Amino acid sequence: MKVVGKAIGLIVFGCCAFLAIGQASDFRKAAWGMTRAQVLAAEAAKPSDVRESSGEIIVRYDSMQLGELACRVVYIFAHDKLVRAKYVFDAEHGDPNDFIRDFRAIEPFLHDQYGKPVSERAFWSDAALQDEPKSYLEQDRASAADILPSDKFAGPSIAAGHLKLYTRWRGDRTKISHGLTGEDSRITHQIEFLSVELEKFENEVRGISGANK
Repeated sequence: MKVVGKAIGLIVFGCCAFLAIGQASDFRKAAWGMTRAQVLAAEAAKPSDVRESSGEIIVRYDSMQLGELACRVVYIFAHDKLVRAKYVFDAEHGDPNDFIRDFRAIEPFLHDQYGKPVSERAFWSDAALQDEPKSYLEQDRASAADILPSDKFAGPSIAAGHLKLYTRWRGDRTKISHGLTGEDSRITHQIEFLSVELEKFENEVRGISGANK
């Protein structure tokens, strides 16, 4: 089974690939609240796509490179203010467990850059593809670090939407979420940067209640 993944990867090899929580720049060379014109001026290349979604403007740069990962860079603006950003790369793995390898390969770089995460969770919604019952998995494999690529059922469980992995950090200015999720044999591996100050503002623009999307 070939699993198509939309992965958001982050590795500290290139300039501005990582920026520590709380620095003047929050994502690459951009800071939260910058206008689209300011962010575009900070990028050397022209954007590959600009579109509107849920009242926001999404600017995407294709054919970017972070370490050995070919990636996309995504900026999200609400009322012309930068509120979120992502690194995105498309990956295809014949073995869905290779996405777990990708996830685990990136984790050390995130830990080195941002320190101890505020949470590391493995969320089990279904144990249909596992040998153990859900109650056991929720205790024995409750952390993202507990999920290993050597578990032949782990990757298929993620692809089916039965298992989601998240590691999260929070600073004064930025929330970071490293996630591995899936649905209908499509796996999404992403790291998202979110402005703490502008989160409520973005939710209001998008018509979302509460602090969390």
